Amino acid sequence: MSKQDDKSSVITWQHSDQLDPRAIPLDKDGKLNKKTVLSRLREFFNFPDYFGNNWDAAYDLLLDQVDQLEGPVLWLFSIDDKSEVDETDLEVWGQLMKDLCAYAEPLGVRLRVIVQVGSKPV
Repeated sequence: MSKQDDKSSVITWQHSDQLDPRAIPLDKDGKLNKKTVLSRLREFFNFPDYFGNNWDAAYDLLLDQVDQLEGPVLWLFSIDDKSEVDETDLEVWGQLMKDLCAYAEPLGVRLRVIVQVGSKPV
């Protein structure tokens, strides 16, 4: 996996010896790509059955989540450092998170995203 260089104020990249088990894993079975990320978002944010499995649909459903948030909120994600990462798909996910954080700001919600990169807990 290549190192992500984005140091955005809304997305913090942390390297860790052991990933937090409470974090939402973006990878699955040693892979991180559009399919795994959308699947993980669907699972952890309880997307409805009609979810279209595309970035636009994920964004729309996550907007609904943001509309229900209050105060400062942290979304914690993880990536196993041994996973094969599709950098383009990771970049699209990152932009989606930045857009959600920008949407949340005028609502008075400080949404922050942390991505831990490291080893899965044993």
